[in-house]
Amino acid sequence: MFLNTTHNTDVGLLRRLSEATRRGVTAAELHAQKVSFIVSAVSDEKTKITPQMVENELKKLHGEPA
Repeated sequence: MFLNTTHNTDVGLLRRLSEATRRGVTAAELHAQKVSFIVSAVSDEKTKITPQMVENELKKLHGEPA
């Protein structure tokens, strides 16, 4: 593990981060990240895209009923 001698970082935080990197990302977490990214990428002041709208479109793309 990289040790930075100029900053103090909570040891518990470092442990949790290390565990998270070993665990990886679940399919559900990856899906949630994808939806969040799409919502933030296509929404603007004039167009409000909701997570449910994105979920429905992703279902359609995968041939599932929305």
